[in-house]
Amino acid sequence: MKLLTPLTWPLVHFALLGLLLFIGARWLHPSERAEQAVDTRIVISESRVAALVRQYEATSGIPAGEEVRTELVQRFAEEEMLRREARRWGLTENNQAIDLRLRQNMAFVSDEEHSDEELERQARALGLDSSDAVIRNMLVHNMRLLLSTKGEQEPTEAEVEAYFERERSRFARPARITGWHVFFSKDLRQSAVMEAARAAKAKLDTEPLEPETATTLGDPSPSGNQFKGQLARQLASRFGQELAKTAERLPEQQWSDPIETPFGVHLILVEERSPAKTPPLAEIRTRVAAACKSSQRRERLATAMQELRARYEVVVE
Repeated sequence: MKLLTPLTWPLVHFALLGLLLFIGARWLHPSERAEQAVDTRIVISESRVAALVRQYEATSGIPAGEEVRTELVQRFAEEEMLRREARRWGLTENNQAIDLRLRQNMAFVSDEEHSDEELERQARALGLDSSDAVIRNMLVHNMRLLLSTKGEQEPTEAEVEAYFERERSRFARPARITGWHVFFSKDLRQSAVMEAARAAKAKLDTEPLEPETATTLGDPSPSGNQFKGQLARQLASRFGQELAKTAERLPEQQWSDPIETPFGVHLILVEERSPAKTPPLAEIRTRVAAACKSSQRRERLATAMQELRARYEVVVE
């Protein structure tokens, strides 16, 4: 199940969040925060779970069942693992984006002028490098990138070839359709539009005409009467799903039965349908190598996350 990502709040919301964090964080003891940064026990309160569920339901408009609730908890726990690992690896230090965020937060709540270094020091002393929502998301992203690229090397030729064979269908070029349509306008013909289309179909069945001539049996089409090298999805966007599906299965050089669309009624003829095909590896090697590299990163990250889940204890109470 794919869950929706968190909402992107406006900058002013982040500034207000920084103020709230400033008020709450000043009561925390710095040494306790340092211990939490390396703690491998993650405790998630029921109130936190309820907040995650509320956010999901407000964002998706769908009630969260037990399966969704479990996945929300798992995702929150995994992101917390990544944040703690990021702090352990020192990713909050000498990070220009994080330093800028810390300065912005402190400048917003401070009544005095301070140097950038002093603003950063005060923000870290308050634990904003651990509790600020924007920074927490930065750390998750950076840690995922670090884990997925750790020890990375360019894929070998053998790896690229093996990946291409496994994922050949991903690189297939879809079928393209060339043909004609005779259009009968609903606006012009009103209730007689289907009758006109059926009469034209009967004429074409008994008196074959060249496609361009056949189009004169109908009305002028705003987008033209011929379609060349179109993908099925392009035809669907232009004429609707029903016409596109008919074009995919209609025998070549045969006029279809009348097809209703939002614009009127159509008869279509497919002149040529080029089949889907996968180009040779040599032709798309750069694209395949990039996809192979991305796949290896996902595998590397999945392995790293499995190791983290084994190291961390997650408790909901």
